[in-house]
Amino acid sequence: MIYKFNNFELDTDNYRLLTNGEEISVEPQVFNLIVFLVQNKDKTVTRDEILDTLWKGKVVSDTSINNHIKSARKVLADDGVKQQVIKTIHSRGYQFIAETQEPSLNSTRRFSVPYKKILALFMVVFLVGISIHFLRKPDAEQSLPALHRIAVLPFVNIKPNTKTDYFGFALANQIIGELVYLKKLAVKPASSIRKYSAEIYDPIIVGKELNVDYILTGNYLNLDNNIRMNIELVKVSNNKLIWRDEQIKVTYQNAFELQDIVAQRVIDGLKIEFTTSELNRIKKDISTNPLAYEYYLRSTAYPLTTDGRKLAIEMIKKSIALDGNYAPAYAQLGNRSRRLEQFGLVDAGELSSSEQYYLKALSINPDLMSALAYLSMYYTETNKIEQALKLARKMSVINPNDANTHFTLGYIYRYAGMIDLARQKMEIAVAIDPSNPKFRSLIAIYANTGKYHKALKMTDLYKQGPFTLGWKGLLYRRLGEDEKALGYFNQVLELDKDGLWANVATFFKAYIQNDYKQGLQALQNLATFAHTDGETLYYLSSYYALLNDKNNSLTNLEKAINAGYFNYQFMASNSYFDSIKNDPEFKKLLKLAKAKHLDFKEKYF
Repeated sequence: MIYKFNNFELDTDNYRLLTNGEEISVEPQVFNLIVFLVQNKDKTVTRDEILDTLWKGKVVSDTSINNHIKSARKVLADDGVKQQVIKTIHSRGYQFIAETQEPSLNSTRRFSVPYKKILALFMVVFLVGISIHFLRKPDAEQSLPALHRIAVLPFVNIKPNTKTDYFGFALANQIIGELVYLKKLAVKPASSIRKYSAEIYDPIIVGKELNVDYILTGNYLNLDNNIRMNIELVKVSNNKLIWRDEQIKVTYQNAFELQDIVAQRVIDGLKIEFTTSELNRIKKDISTNPLAYEYYLRSTAYPLTTDGRKLAIEMIKKSIALDGNYAPAYAQLGNRSRRLEQFGLVDAGELSSSEQYYLKALSINPDLMSALAYLSMYYTETNKIEQALKLARKMSVINPNDANTHFTLGYIYRYAGMIDLARQKMEIAVAIDPSNPKFRSLIAIYANTGKYHKALKMTDLYKQGPFTLGWKGLLYRRLGEDEKALGYFNQVLELDKDGLWANVATFFKAYIQNDYKQGLQALQNLATFAHTDGETLYYLSSYYALLNDKNNSLTNLEKAINAGYFNYQFMASNSYFDSIKNDPEFKKLLKLAKAKHLDFKEKYF
């Protein structure tokens, strides 16, 4: 239904709020609150009714409800003083008071009494089934609109050779980049499908592994300066062929046309309506130089290792030299450079700052989702959190259903100490795309809020490597099961000899075994990974506190806060700081973090 009031349209079927015809971004739970108030506009709704309807009996603070009311008013151009849309009925609750144009009766089918009873009975059974279903999924998924989940798998080279093998993954990556603008699709990111580049795979098995509704797959042949492709879209649940397109053919010089051709075939095949603005965004990122496009595609296929990043950077530089107006090339250059910057793996002056590459990409295409996401994360980690939030909220306007948009917002909120919002946003990201390894970062929120078993359960969703094994060790250490923790730390060290998680594992092994010297050395090594990132500095600070090294703990905690990490609730509740919690300097730093958190909260919520 569509409710109209003032200059707003509230579309409850498509989860949209528009003002003067333009869609605006709304937090999912704030949207749900507005809908609830509008649908009950003839009465005062109590705080308990809001709590029961929106949070389903969960424990939520009064402050959280107040913040959601404040956010709803802000979205609707109202505030607590004017109260022209949402009125506070003191000691009772709230009422929606704006004059509302009711949905037309013609838009709602009318049933006779017997049919109503049958419908009511059906709805009871349906809702019970849905409730059971959602018990098995993250809480946040209940507020998600219906999305078509799709994975674009790397295309198979019919005649494999080292010169053209790159094309299969690279083209899939480009198609993913185009489909991400479409609000009714949830598209698996390139990171989720990269591993299938060197495999012979069964598309249906892969589709089930990735938890998607549709698989786009196919093959290609590069012959006589032409590229021929066969592609098909398959529904995973019943192995039904939605469509097959045989012998798409373009010249090698016009390979860039393929991403648009295939993306359009997907749109047509799914028979989903998309807005003109969504489709227009797809057409922005086309290189004008065939060789520049080839260099760019080759860069995307290099692995995410130090050597792979350096090779990719060289290839992107060649691409940009031929076409300096292709936005994705600058976004890719920034992303590949960022990791090298973080760990001091590039000589000073060898590259411009990754920030400059992201900004260049956005100057060419202000809506480029990859550049918005990369720059937002960069700003979060470099003490520019307000700029990060501005970019992430723009992503939410472009595609409010994009999993990476929700994750990016959650990441920002975690740094700012908005724990409930951070958890909610990351849970939504995981609900949309459960297999995306980037989203395993939600484990940190569960771990830091005492939900150790929930965090452990989440580590099993992902491939077992240093990250997941390291977290298992940390979580069992928190649960007091040191022997289990040692087992996982040993597994980390078998896989990672000198990386970040190797040093974390070495430290906790030394701590458990009372080897102070070895533990201190591990922390000194860990400091090389933490010199720019506030969250890593925070963890480093807490580990020094475990060793009763007050000076190093306070020094690194101050660095963390000054680097833009001010999650004071994590700091205040972390038992690793017990040895210094009564120290005046620690209290001073905690007060500083809290002040930054409250300032952020006041400005944006």
